[in-house]
Amino acid sequence: MSWNDAHGAAMIAAAQAHAALGTASGEYVDVFAAMGSAGVEVVGRALGGLLGLYVDRSAGGPACLLNTGLEEVAMRHTVAHELGHHRMGHGTSIDHEEQSSGRWGEGWPQHEKEAEAFASWFLMPRPAARAALAQCGLRRPESPVDVYRMARWLGTPYATTVRHLVRLKMIDRSAEAMWLKHSPASLKADLTSGLPLGPHAHAHVLTAAAHDALLHVAAGDCLLLDVPSAVFDPLPCGLMPVPPGDGSQLPLPDLVPRQRAVAWVDEDMAGDTRVTATTHAADVFRVTLRRTPGREGSDAFWA
Repeated sequence: MSWNDAHGAAMIAAAQAHAALGTASGEYVDVFAAMGSAGVEVVGRALGGLLGLYVDRSAGGPACLLNTGLEEVAMRHTVAHELGHHRMGHGTSIDHEEQSSGRWGEGWPQHEKEAEAFASWFLMPRPAARAALAQCGLRRPESPVDVYRMARWLGTPYATTVRHLVRLKMIDRSAEAMWLKHSPASLKADLTSGLPLGPHAHAHVLTAAAHDALLHVAAGDCLLLDVPSAVFDPLPCGLMPVPPGDGSQLPLPDLVPRQRAVAWVDEDMAGDTRVTATTHAADVFRVTLRRTPGREGSDAFWA
């Protein structure tokens, strides 16, 4: 089976899954809740080089074993992949790191191609991709940084997002080839201008177009306010004006000019948290932050 054939089948299966499971297709997709709606038990454990495991009914499922050693975005993609196995009627399947989203190959068997394509179409249906563009204040992605920013609203891996934008006809193959040469780490460094950011943390750019939006974040993530003349109001519990760890050791010239336009998510954030900013004209910008929960254990993260 070619990748084109796999995407054709997966696009239909993903749309049917959204309808059957009642998941929203025009915003951030809660794939863990979708697994619960599908009746698939999810168990999270640290699994080394194993990404995930789908167990079909004949082997005692449906169930999914998820590697919680992955960062949140990779876990989301892996769970969507396992949901693809379930929705597309595949048998028990083990997914290893060499089958990760960044290493596609024509040697993959049919069921793996279908599940991988399903993950992209389920997490990034066209309405959700358009909503992410709008929240970035963009009409089309014009650079790798634009795709990285979109991926933060979608909760998807950078390379997978680049590839899927070709399927959505938002970029062409030449852009795909060039943009895949960029790493998320280099794009984060460009966005933050060298501010400290952990290897698994993300940078989220907040423009005026994101007013009243809901943003999913993890501890250590960095918020970059890009609203003209706006500065953050006093930060609520769970947000810090300096990075975790040794942020207080930053040289003052590096931090002071930006301290009211940058914030970091702290381990203390619990529940939905609203952050606001005010412009020189007294206009108010606000966004609600939802911190991703722990994934260790069984089914504790369906809600």
